[in-house]
Amino acid sequence: MITAMKNILIAAFAFMIFSCGPGNSSSDNTLPPGAFNDALKADNEIILLDVRSPEEVTAGFIERAENMNYNDEGFSSSLDNLDHSKKYFVYCASGKRSGKAADLMEEKGFTNVTTLEGGFNAWKATGLPVKTN
Repeated sequence: MITAMKNILIAAFAFMIFSCGPGNSSSDNTLPPGAFNDALKADNEIILLDVRSPEEVTAGFIERAENMNYNDEGFSSSLDNLDHSKKYFVYCASGKRSGKAADLMEEKGFTNVTTLEGGFNAWKATGLPVKTN
């Protein structure tokens, strides 16, 4: 009885570790800042979406980024106007909103969505270039 209970607890613990690990979206297609930047430089076809608020964007953004505020009421419907077959890189401040945005995009049929690990905060901390208006 104790051995069976011990095995159940070990299995439950392992499940929690592997199902709640790092990652922002269900596909877990996330890149650290350096790799994210390298991919952007290598592929001009990538569409870069900044899902932070306009107020956050005024403090700086990644070059080429298009702002689509995740917290806007029409965010979900605005995704419907995008080409679902294109390659999208998405970021926010820390990775939480971009993970949610990527999940939503995948639910809507987008097939190639990547998020920035640690978001814009990690990008800046790494010393990568930041644009301002």
